[in-house]
Amino acid sequence: MMRSMFAGVSGLKTHQIRMDVIGNNIANVNTVGYKAARVTFKDMLYQQMTGATAPTDTRGGMNPQQVGLGVTLGSIDVRHTQGNTQPTGYVTDLAIEGDGFFILAQGNQRFYTRAGAFGLDNGVDGNLVSLINGARVLGYRADADGNIDLNSPLQTLHISTAETIRPKATDRVVFGGNLDATYEGDSISRSVQVYDSRGKQQTINVILEKGQNNTWSWSSEWVMESSTLPRGTSAVEPNRDYEVRQNPVSNRFELVDKADPSKVVAESADGRVWTMLNSSGNPTDQTIEFEISLPLEHGTPPEPFTLRATGDESSLRLVGNLKLGESGVIAFNTNGSFRSATPSLPDGRIGITLNPVLADPMTIELDFTQFTQYADEMTVRFVNQNGYTNGTLESFSIDQYGRIVGSFSNGLTRNLGQVALARFANAPGLERSGSTMFIESANSGVPQIGAGGTPGFGTISPSALEMSNVDLSEEFTDLIITQRGFQANSRIITSSDEMLQELVNLKR
Repeated sequence: MMRSMFAGVSGLKTHQIRMDVIGNNIANVNTVGYKAARVTFKDMLYQQMTGATAPTDTRGGMNPQQVGLGVTLGSIDVRHTQGNTQPTGYVTDLAIEGDGFFILAQGNQRFYTRAGAFGLDNGVDGNLVSLINGARVLGYRADADGNIDLNSPLQTLHISTAETIRPKATDRVVFGGNLDATYEGDSISRSVQVYDSRGKQQTINVILEKGQNNTWSWSSEWVMESSTLPRGTSAVEPNRDYEVRQNPVSNRFELVDKADPSKVVAESADGRVWTMLNSSGNPTDQTIEFEISLPLEHGTPPEPFTLRATGDESSLRLVGNLKLGESGVIAFNTNGSFRSATPSLPDGRIGITLNPVLADPMTIELDFTQFTQYADEMTVRFVNQNGYTNGTLESFSIDQYGRIVGSFSNGLTRNLGQVALARFANAPGLERSGSTMFIESANSGVPQIGAGGTPGFGTISPSALEMSNVDLSEEFTDLIITQRGFQANSRIITSSDEMLQELVNLKR
């Protein structure tokens, strides 16, 4: 009798544990990244009444006779099945499609989670953290050029609006299109905006002219910055020579004594007119001759310089050449495909060099390989150039590989970092740590570290969260079964009690 009562007690205890697990599952039906658990039972010890005997020549064998002593807990398993993905619209919300885990850090302790409700801990200038518990998200930081090394140590991911892209001088310009094989017109010019080492735009003109034997000659001009002749009044001595000179630093015109060029008579910042007065302060009607001196080594001014003196106008236009690769020849095969271009830079490329004011010297490769020469419409187009000005971070996004991509004010994008993922040989062996986090255990295996898109780690769904994988219909079914099991075990105790009561009543 006592055995049956204790068996019933063990049944009550195990069914109570199962009810606790089911209740926890139902309570977390809307918990982001929660993984449901299940309970299994196993029978307990057995009391051996008689042992088994082997058959003989005269009688058969006998099976063992054992009485069970109840039930005990078999396992509490965590089901790491995929939960539904819920779009949220928040750029820092992430969901994993696959077997990976996000890696979080609190001090030196690492945690693993499927709950990707992340944010920045200090507005737009902080670390990427879990909004559930404040743990920092680990990943790979990008270098200054946006390159990410997946073999580098994991670090916290920092996103700052102070992030900038340094300017890059153009070193390659690509042209393309079709140069009409039957063309007999004038030369063709195309202007290209490039960037110097300061990130300032410079203009280059490339001129193409039809040649003989399937060739075209090309030449180039660098367009200098425009400058204004400033408004000003200056006292000058008669019968002396003066010169109007451009200062390359201030980009202004100066009136200097030609006998002593270091002597600046006047310099003004505004306007375009110099007013010449006599010693009495009245406008003079004398004829004055100016000589313009510009420190122009290369290039073409965008507009003619115009001088007005004593009511008459005169114009000056300056055209300069580039130092190297200022002209050459493009040759085509008889089938119209590109063959070669000359001359070449010291390293074999086709290009030009120039020296912008207050910037580093530039060597620019001109790529003509996308040209063809067919008897068809003339189409000369600028394809691209690889320079840019400086930029500051304006926004960021996260792609399916977990890469954090910044968008900058100069129109460029660059990787800022990448969210890391971990996977385990036995994910159900992980130990729960609260806040939908897990920690490594002796039976989970050591974590393998990688990134989204790597086989075995899964991919990342940006601006979305993985919901709980609790199935309410299954949980309610288990709830009913567990309740009935609990009731049945309670009947074992009451029935055993009634039998004991009958036994006691035998003495009456």
